[in-house]
Amino acid sequence: MKKNKVALDFVKLSVSLKILFCRSVLLDLTGNVAFQSPDVSLADAKLAVDNLEIAALAADGGSKLATAQMHAKEAIVDTTFHILAAYVERMAIGDEAIIISSGFHCTKQPTPYNKLPLVINDGLLSGTVDAVFKAIETAGSYEVEYAIGELPTTEAGWKSAGKCTRAHLTISGLPVGVKCFFRMNATTPKGTTDFCEPVSKIII
Repeated sequence: MKKNKVALDFVKLSVSLKILFCRSVLLDLTGNVAFQSPDVSLADAKLAVDNLEIAALAADGGSKLATAQMHAKEAIVDTTFHILAAYVERMAIGDEAIIISSGFHCTKQPTPYNKLPLVINDGLLSGTVDAVFKAIETAGSYEVEYAIGELPTTEAGWKSAGKCTRAHLTISGLPVGVKCFFRMNATTPKGTTDFCEPVSKIII
């Protein structure tokens, strides 16, 4: 019987999705009795992810220097989480449930983040969020709409948060402490896709 191993699929994720995935792993490892002495401290791993997120935002304008710095920070995250993955695999000894409890994927598990059409992450500044969506190969642009307070029952209840050509959009000016709803669609050569299912987020 083939032994279960920790999947290293996070390496192939986009920077935005990689940040989300790594934060999820850190959350699952924190206080996990199966992983009490990781080979890399969770504080150091969190710092690496924080630095990558800052570098990713700085590179959003397309500067070659900022992009190079972002890739350097991404390499540090990849190395850090490779070490954590090896530690999890060593501790789990092929136990699928223990591997999954770490936040990493098992080699035979699907990759949920690649299938999420829309993820809303806290922004670096209060009142902002980062909308990250699954890239569509033929998409020329994406649009995000939002609603404040309640899920709209009509199309008129949605407001445009903006359009972008990459699968990432920072949205600002949102009311702090209020639940907002978000949805996205894409424009492709075959037309505009339907909006995805709304995602809710309390703004901090």
